[in-house]
Amino acid sequence: MSNSQKYIKVISIIDIILGIIGLIVCILGATGAFIVAGSGTGAGVSATDAAGFGIGMIIGAISCIITLVVGILGVRAAKDASKIKPVFVIAIISLILAIVSLIANIVGGNFSWSDLLSLVGSGLMAFCANNVRKQNLG
Repeated sequence: MSNSQKYIKVISIIDIILGIIGLIVCILGATGAFIVAGSGTGAGVSATDAAGFGIGMIIGAISCIITLVVGILGVRAAKDASKIKPVFVIAIISLILAIVSLIANIVGGNFSWSDLLSLVGSGLMAFCANNVRKQNLG
């Protein structure tokens, strides 16, 4: 197992853990938001705001599911380097989205350390997946 495969395995395990935690948080957040939205108003929050938050939580849950899938694919690719292509493709897409998100938040005046961490994690995963991919080609 190469160093890049070891890094992919570590990053993938972190992705799985964060994906599960994020999915639980998003499901609880969406449930609470829709309960508030269903009751009309509550705690000084309009039903529309609560529903919007609930929809945001659903989108977050989808993102967490994708993170979970990437983690599972990464662990699989760390064991069998011939299965690296899906990880590489998803890592590149994730890297692009992380760059766009970071730029959008900076332009909007809302710098977020989590966006920067996402960028670093996606970049490291793409770099390591590319190394493993190159090892398989040559």
